[in-house]
Amino acid sequence: MAAEPDTGPDLQRLKSAVQETVASGRDLQARVRDLMLAAFSSTGVDLSRIQQVTRTTLEGVDAGVAAHGSESARVARQAVAGVEDALLQAAEASSLAIQEAAGHAGDFARSDLKRAVDELASLETLFMDTLADVARAGSATAKITFADIQRHLQHSGTLFGERLASNVGSLHEVLALAGREGLQSGVDTAGKVAEHLGRVAGALLAGMQQGVTEAGMRTAGKDDTGGKESS
Repeated sequence: MAAEPDTGPDLQRLKSAVQETVASGRDLQARVRDLMLAAFSSTGVDLSRIQQVTRTTLEGVDAGVAAHGSESARVARQAVAGVEDALLQAAEASSLAIQEAAGHAGDFARSDLKRAVDELASLETLFMDTLADVARAGSATAKITFADIQRHLQHSGTLFGERLASNVGSLHEVLALAGREGLQSGVDTAGKVAEHLGRVAGALLAGMQQGVTEAGMRTAGKDDTGGKESS
């Protein structure tokens, strides 16, 4: 049974921020991605949180595209591309967290890490299902635009899906090797393992964001210096 959706203040703020961002029409893919990554890194990354943040973001996109009239479909596609980017980075952070855990063969049960890999493998389906849910429940624009995006992604595939499949394949190899090296097989600590992996993945995402921000600041500084020298 699916968990009741969380509509807490942090998700309400996320929806408002996404709506404002989409309504502005500027740098949509990057800004929507960054809003989602901030939401992931603030609380950790697990399947329930990913679903909540993805749904809330898409609802914010739906609310924001209304400002664009005939351009709403184009704007929605850019924003949804940002959702895919954020999910890809969350999946890569989760993959690294699982690899890190598998490297500590005596601390985690093989069954728990396999469950985490299986959940990771389900992320593309979760994305597509959430997109369809928001399309059904959303505005008239969402019903048409999100359904069109979903059909296109189902037909052509997604970079997110390709990278996800590659990561999952690599993780199965890592777990097979870790099993031979003594990864536990009898202990079931799924809740603790999921919490640990979520914290690690959230910390990795926060580090990625900080690196991107610092790189952007350095680039901006160089541009300012160059401008001063040429004036």
